[in-house]
Amino acid sequence: MAVDFRPGAIRRAVEPRREERPSDAPPPSSRAASFEAPEIYGRAAIANIARALPLLERVYANIRFSIMRPKLLSVMDLLLPTEGRILDVGCGFGLFAAYFGQTHPRRRILGVDPDARRVGLAEAVATKLQLHHHRFLPCDAFDPRVQGPFDAAYVLDVMHHVPPESQIDLLAHLRDQLAPRGLLVMKDITTEPAHELKFTELLDRVMVGWNEPLTYRHHREWGRILSSLGFKVRMVRVPDFLPYPHVVIAARKR
Repeated sequence: MAVDFRPGAIRRAVEPRREERPSDAPPPSSRAASFEAPEIYGRAAIANIARALPLLERVYANIRFSIMRPKLLSVMDLLLPTEGRILDVGCGFGLFAAYFGQTHPRRRILGVDPDARRVGLAEAVATKLQLHHHRFLPCDAFDPRVQGPFDAAYVLDVMHHVPPESQIDLLAHLRDQLAPRGLLVMKDITTEPAHELKFTELLDRVMVGWNEPLTYRHHREWGRILSSLGFKVRMVRVPDFLPYPHVVIAARKR
């Protein structure tokens, strides 16, 4: 068998011809486009949400997003599945459902919150942003209308507002609502350093008053609780220029 050693002949022999690309493979340009990660997108999504709210709630949303900043949201956005059913526990005005729905429109988010007025605003925001797969219910996560299985659930700065005797029951219930290998994303406040916890508690008191009980737990304690419930747990501290002791916990159902 003769071999052609002329310049370029070997390269042409080993390179696949253009027409030999598998018929189901996306063209190079579309593959490149799917991996873009524009940094401005988080701020644009937040601005869209704020514009969809009435004035007073818009002020609240801007304050909320100054705490839950794009850097923190991006961590959770990467953890959550890009499509499927996702449960938002304590959805409020639907701020985070609207955010995560904009970043990946194939997410179908069900938001639950006992405050019917907030749920009504969440529905209005989703409609204005054309997030037609989102639904909201004026209830808590235990309501029989909240039916799994869900591919994921998230609880963002909610657990420390739940009475301590109910926290484990809630997490166990969310586990049962998840599909096999489903993911629970929990963002909360850890208890160190002490001055950051005091700063956070002061702001919580401004928002909810002085009579509501607040129960903060150290992130290692959350890890032990979630592990005992059958989750595989990972967590990360997310530093900020403001003194918030943020922790993001990803708990995978075994």
